[in-house]
Amino acid sequence: MKVLITGCTGHAGSHALDHFVNNGHEVHALVRPHHIPNLKERDNVKWVAGGFADTEIISETANECDAVVHIGASHDEEMEKLDTNFILAVEEAFKNTGKVFVTTSASVVYNDTKGVPRDESEPIENPHPLRAWRARHDSQVVAMSENGIRGASVRPGLIYGHAGGWLTGLIFRAQESGKSLHIGEGTNLVSTVHVDSLSDLYLKIVTNESAQGIYNAASDEVTCSKDYATLIADYFGPEIEVVHWPLEEAREALGELADLSCIECIITSDRARSELGWLPIAPSVATELSRGTYRTGPLVPYSH
Repeated sequence: MKVLITGCTGHAGSHALDHFVNNGHEVHALVRPHHIPNLKERDNVKWVAGGFADTEIISETANECDAVVHIGASHDEEMEKLDTNFILAVEEAFKNTGKVFVTTSASVVYNDTKGVPRDESEPIENPHPLRAWRARHDSQVVAMSENGIRGASVRPGLIYGHAGGWLTGLIFRAQESGKSLHIGEGTNLVSTVHVDSLSDLYLKIVTNESAQGIYNAASDEVTCSKDYATLIADYFGPEIEVVHWPLEEAREALGELADLSCIECIITSDRARSELGWLPIAPSVATELSRGTYRTGPLVPYSH
């Protein structure tokens, strides 16, 4: 299959690209133009220069492909607007084709789960106000079945693995400042998913003709920021101390991300396991930090 994938210069997208190529598919990777000079030619990978505002490029590339896996995000004030534009461009290109469109949401759309694991039951009664738009986009993509498109949305927990993603930022900051921070008490539990397991879920959705709708993506592991802050202090020193970061101060530095980091968000992925045979078996966050890829390195700086 030919598959358009976004976010291929980022953590989740780059590993998804590898997984699709390693399983015999051709990837058309939409990447921002400034990345192109630094990307090497690869078998079965076509680098496409463009962004989420480039409707014509998105439509033309989607028309050439059998599937779209949308993983990237702009991570700025334009994120919702650009995500909307990308979704609409793919919908127009895929209308009445039977092709598959998989988008990526986030587990935080469920808001604070307060210790009760959430499945994919819809509608979400009180989506987190900072990510309510993602819940709307999920519904929009799933509803594309009415227009002859097999739509699905993946809601991952915190993504980690292969010395990349959000954990590397925490490690770098701790090494620079001598402080491994956790916001608030740091005891709120969150679900996690290894980037290899997430990549495999995207592949299973694309290649299983009956797969559509919402799929949570999480292993059985839950963790909290105080735990991984402690692991970073223990294994990435010397002389790093674990420090409580008051929410008010974190908001000044991180904006809305501080609030998203303080909710409890536990999800179940029984649907993906039972319907698609998905098995999220991978080293835990604790294992990765204490003796896994984050220890053996090199650490991969965050990019999108």
